[in-house]
Amino acid sequence: MRNGFWNMTRRGVHCLLLVSIAFLIPCAAAAGDVTSSVDMKFWGRAIFNTHYDTGAMATEFMSYLKDDETTTWNFNPRDTRLGFSAGQTQDDWAYRAVFEMDFYGANAGNSLLPRLRLGYAEAKNSESGFSVRGGQDWIPVAAQNPGTIDFGVMSWGGNLWWRVPQLTVRYKPANWEFLVSAMKHRISDAPDGQEAQEKMPWMLGRIAGSNLLGKGSLVALGGGVRSVTLNDGATPDIENEYSPYLVAFELKVPLGKKFILNGEVYTGQGIGREFVHYGFDYNPVHPDGSTEITSTGGFASLKFLASAKIELNGGFGMDDPKDEDLVGIDAIDIRYLKNQSFFLNFKHKITKKFGWGLEVISLTTNKAVGNGDARTNEDLKGERYTTSMWFVF
Repeated sequence: MRNGFWNMTRRGVHCLLLVSIAFLIPCAAAAGDVTSSVDMKFWGRAIFNTHYDTGAMATEFMSYLKDDETTTWNFNPRDTRLGFSAGQTQDDWAYRAVFEMDFYGANAGNSLLPRLRLGYAEAKNSESGFSVRGGQDWIPVAAQNPGTIDFGVMSWGGNLWWRVPQLTVRYKPANWEFLVSAMKHRISDAPDGQEAQEKMPWMLGRIAGSNLLGKGSLVALGGGVRSVTLNDGATPDIENEYSPYLVAFELKVPLGKKFILNGEVYTGQGIGREFVHYGFDYNPVHPDGSTEITSTGGFASLKFLASAKIELNGGFGMDDPKDEDLVGIDAIDIRYLKNQSFFLNFKHKITKKFGWGLEVISLTTNKAVGNGDARTNEDLKGERYTTSMWFVF
């Protein structure tokens, strides 16, 4: 009886599978006839870096030194990236969405979480050169980056950069570009010691000229302003008003057929979290009243194309906040008084997709020690040695 029941059950399951397959085959054929209404592109890379540091970095990527005695060795695959875009055209307009992620950000042990790098929608007119882009993108001013292997690209060391939610309008007639942008972190909490949020965005503008100093060259002047009112953390009824600003000059120029020089210089006040310049926005405890922290810096990076497969990069950068604007802050809370970085690397493409590289970075971080009349400073010196291998697609 039991055998008869199981035989009937098996025959029933077989019949159900046959009916399902017979139904799914035409459905699959019909699905194969459907074409996407957008053009899709997919890209990414897998990368593995090792870092040996002779001093303690403030972050996992290159930044500034907290001490010059602690040595660390890190295996790091977090700059692995995945991205895709979807686009369509209609008359003279091209529309697209861009998404990209990496694996920096919060993590627990080896469980590396994806993080949004890029996520924006764009409409561009091919005839007029007009475009509008909304979403998370690279900051639209001070847009140069050095040729480092390290993910940090001279953070706090002369390079202002980040990817920040924004609404940016561009106009590109011939060899020129004009842009205006409103840019702000999704939620930008007040710095330590204050309350509320930085509600107003950065209002930015940039003028750039291409090919003015030779084919492939770029010269740009950009900057921005912001109006911020924050409550005093110790006395919430008191409001501190700040007027951050930024001016940045950019340069990229080929030097013959083998060399490419690029860099930027900047000055401003209240330049903080939207530019990977955390800790140098405001000083609410200054003896003369709350004030913006003024900073000046920049970098220069030189690329040497030794052959179709071998590339050398080297550069120098410096960030220098104004010491007088840091008065009143405890020395332990001042990230540095000045930070300088040098780098040199070698990149070898074994194929168009697979390559490896070596890099050395040298940092000199001038730190405040002590408080009041007893405050002094000291130089911390350290190096980061990096090996890298990658596959891009």
